[in-house]
Amino acid sequence: MANITIAGNSYVIASDVAMQDLEAVKKYRPTALTLIDEETKEPYFKVGIGGNSLNDHGISFGGVSNDEDKVATATLTIPADVEDKKEYVCDKAGIAVMNLNKIESGIAKALDEINTERAALADSIIVSV
Repeated sequence: MANITIAGNSYVIASDVAMQDLEAVKKYRPTALTLIDEETKEPYFKVGIGGNSLNDHGISFGGVSNDEDKVATATLTIPADVEDKKEYVCDKAGIAVMNLNKIESGIAKALDEINTERAALADSIIVSV
């Protein structure tokens, strides 16, 4: 489950998933990073990598945590005139973090599939000298 930390006039959304794992899922199972509306079959939320951004339709992670887990992070700014920072972050990031948590719950399955398929592929490769 993603978490949020407020520090000064910034807040950091830390994924529960390592950046390296997000990159693997993006490469091999990009659909696992998108939520699709069951009725309309249209995407309504997506996780990206490359820059720090957030809105109700997606989040993009541009950093990694400094700990050994190296989870994906997005650092965003709180305007200086905001009095209740916690309320501001809940309002700005609430929907996105709830949707991020839904995506994160399926990433472990996608990673297992990717690892299984890559292992089978590696086993099928013949190296001749």
